[in-house]
Amino acid sequence: MSGLVALWGRLDLLQRRTWLRVLVTVLIVGASAGFFGSVVSIRHEWERASQAIGQSLAGDEAAVYGALLRENGSIVVEGEQYAGPVEVLRTLVDEDGTPKDVQRIVFVLLRDWIPDWAPRWLLLETSIAWALMFVCMVIGVAVIWSGSMVPVGTLLVVGGGLTGLFWLLAWDRWVGVPIAIAILLSTFLMSIRVLQMALAGRRGWMAVAHTLLQEVSRTRLAMGFVVALLVVLPLLPLTLDESAPIAQVVQAYLARSLGLAFAVAALLVLLVGCSSICFDIRDRHIWHLVTKPLGRANYLFGKWLGVVLLGGIMLTIAGSWSFAWVQYLRSSYMPRTRVEFAEQAALMEDVLVARRSMLPVYEELEESDIRGRIDQILLEEPEYQDYAEGDVPLGLQRLLRKRVREEFDQQRRLVETVLDRSGRPWELLHFEGLAEAKELGLPIRLKFRLVGGASDEHDRRAVGFAVGEDRSSGAIGAFIPTVWQTIDLPVSAIADDGTLDVSIVNLTHVPPPQGNEWMWPVDLEAVAMGGGPKEPFAIFWQPDELELEYPGGTFGANFARGMFMLLLKLMILAAIACAVSTFLSFPVACLVVFSLYAAASIAPWLATTLNAYGGGPMQGEGVGAVIQTIIEDTVRTIAAMMVYALSAFGEVQPVDRLVQGRLIAWDRIGSGIVLVFSWGGGSLLLGWFILTKRQLALYSGDQ
Repeated sequence: MSGLVALWGRLDLLQRRTWLRVLVTVLIVGASAGFFGSVVSIRHEWERASQAIGQSLAGDEAAVYGALLRENGSIVVEGEQYAGPVEVLRTLVDEDGTPKDVQRIVFVLLRDWIPDWAPRWLLLETSIAWALMFVCMVIGVAVIWSGSMVPVGTLLVVGGGLTGLFWLLAWDRWVGVPIAIAILLSTFLMSIRVLQMALAGRRGWMAVAHTLLQEVSRTRLAMGFVVALLVVLPLLPLTLDESAPIAQVVQAYLARSLGLAFAVAALLVLLVGCSSICFDIRDRHIWHLVTKPLGRANYLFGKWLGVVLLGGIMLTIAGSWSFAWVQYLRSSYMPRTRVEFAEQAALMEDVLVARRSMLPVYEELEESDIRGRIDQILLEEPEYQDYAEGDVPLGLQRLLRKRVREEFDQQRRLVETVLDRSGRPWELLHFEGLAEAKELGLPIRLKFRLVGGASDEHDRRAVGFAVGEDRSSGAIGAFIPTVWQTIDLPVSAIADDGTLDVSIVNLTHVPPPQGNEWMWPVDLEAVAMGGGPKEPFAIFWQPDELELEYPGGTFGANFARGMFMLLLKLMILAAIACAVSTFLSFPVACLVVFSLYAAASIAPWLATTLNAYGGGPMQGEGVGAVIQTIIEDTVRTIAAMMVYALSAFGEVQPVDRLVQGRLIAWDRIGSGIVLVFSWGGGSLLLGWFILTKRQLALYSGDQ
């Protein structure tokens, strides 16, 4: 052991030599430039070859090239030979040699043309390659000049050795795990060291944040959370079902990795935020601070900043790893059959995107209509006739208003069948806010999940869609109850004011078309009002299960916005933890912050279930019924107050939107920033006010 300690000391002295730091810096910069520069060069060559093949397959001799592809799976273009699997190419070329899908043929011919050492996910976006080159240079230089070469080098050597051992043992699934863990831990150590150097200033709040980071790096419990997270992240891919469609695999990993990262970071932020100030006061370390020219506002802000930086480091590392793994999985997935090509298309169109979504704008119910419907219920239904001519209890009014609203809301999302002659078997859906899609010419898609009848997933029924109220030339297709489906709509149908009307027609009484394609054009009114051999049923959808979508940005930018929103939530948690620890002991402070965190997280769910709890007239008679009514009203009041105060925090769910491929718009980020200033700023102001009024330096004699 003494020999290892001596070796460590000698290596530490060696890394401080200026000539060695300069030499290693040159090597790191040169290696980064060479590797990523080669990747960019390969991308340029790939684009040149892709353009040449595309022009050949679209030119006058396209049939000749197509015949060669069907015959032997290879062609020669500008002196270069390109080949691919014959069985796949034959599905992409007609028997007469006419290429059916030029873009996919190019992909098949060039997928084995790229060198094995070149990461395919980097070839997709050269901007990411340039960014990673800069990041690698910065990280390498930071490791070298911050004096972290020895610990980082040790971790990489151990991780590389275990990776080589697993490779020799043919443990293919475990080969990359050790080196990935070593890289993540090294990045964390380097980041902490760089932040400590950046905070080594003379300002009071910087010194407090610097000290907190030093304390965390020496605390076993805090480092245990960090090590656990960074060790588990590379192991998560081993828990995925590789036989599942690629889109589901990516969604599962995003949900698990980002959910775990935020949960661990939030737990660490709350514990460190509570323990740091509580223990300073308990152990009287704060005596040495309040007697110096350090304001209590600077002290509290420094603690908060240190906790936020700690959580931010963990989120950044975990998010970068998750993003890199998703890009690697996307590029390494090589489809070879039609089913696999469809799965890859689903990944790119449904997950690795940033889609804007618009819900229909439904007709609202006027207050006079609500009162009229309530009066009608009181007159027509026997159980309420006693209240028809007298005063209606407040609880009963609330119950009837809720019933009227729910019935009206369900009717707006219901398309009757031809059996109901009182209504029409179609409804008009109105969408607004599509001016951007029309201006940019972006493709739009109607996404829906319909239910009806027995909602049997093995059932197939017909449904029709038309643009506007002209249902004489719409589209008819098959839908499966409870299954998400889509239909593309022409962007030219959007009006100049950014509105779009879509008719949905109930055709469940006629046989559905074969396959999954939509048939255009069809007179939907004639089909709907005609007869059919099937027993029809009404079509219904949930409020958020029919929407219009169009592209709103790239997955990378959307991912960055999502991670920033998670950081905003950590800022709020850190502010609350620092505030309550100014006047509570550590156990009580932890109880308070964890209770608030749990309540804020479930507040959106509680808001959806609150209306179903209690309410209405008193059931039964006697003291028991009165007590039950009082308890229910009290619980509803407390829950409503909690929902009103905490639901804004729980509604910030960027992970769910990333998994679903939905755009995280800037207005959501603006709402998160407002929460930081209101909740976080208010909490810090409360903590500062308490610190200014609290007597911290109490002397008890012999203690």
